[in-house]
Amino acid sequence: MRALKRMDIATLRQGAPKGRKVLHVWDRAGIDFRQWYRWKHGSGIYFLSRVKENMTLEVIGQRPVDYTDPRNQGVIADEIVSTSQGVSVRKITYHCVLSGRTFEFITNEESLPPGLLAHLYRIRWDIEKTFDELKNKLEETKAWGSSATAKTMQAHFLCLAHNMMILFEQSLEKIHGIRNEAEIARKERRLESERIRLAKESQIIPTLHYSLQRITQRPRNIFSVNSLG
Repeated sequence: MRALKRMDIATLRQGAPKGRKVLHVWDRAGIDFRQWYRWKHGSGIYFLSRVKENMTLEVIGQRPVDYTDPRNQGVIADEIVSTSQGVSVRKITYHCVLSGRTFEFITNEESLPPGLLAHLYRIRWDIEKTFDELKNKLEETKAWGSSATAKTMQAHFLCLAHNMMILFEQSLEKIHGIRNEAEIARKERRLESERIRLAKESQIIPTLHYSLQRITQRPRNIFSVNSLG
């Protein structure tokens, strides 16, 4: 939370135009309800996180859930709760049929469907996959230097390398028709296996799991491609 507070409003808004909401999907260490309240009402900056085990939340209201909206598959409850800091937020209880686990999310965003908010937190895992790629495939396990300038330069170069890999991958598909077929097939097999398992329990895979599938890591051989021949 201290890192967030050191940022100015322009940085927190990430270049979003005036009038557009900005939602930060943050881990449970970033909970300061009063600060998020100020950012929301002063700058249109919102948060989404998970409920901490020792968090005191009092249910003060229920929000209707539109179960005809396929994005709300898995939503158990959408509630308004009061926090120990005297700020009201939204608590979403969501059951993931793929993992069999139930999660509780908190947010001060009030307009998006609860199932969509739960899914936004789920795909936050893509960030962790990127860290793993940088560490294990680009072998960036150590800082280049001890100064803040050196660390900043390293971070910028890593971001550039990551973006260039994505652009290269898109170029291979668009120009040469080359795709990561192995990864695509693996994802399809996993989804089909889950579909069959859930069908036996009279359940289905949530729509968002189908519509927002994407590759989160590049194959190792993309790092050694010199030419296309």
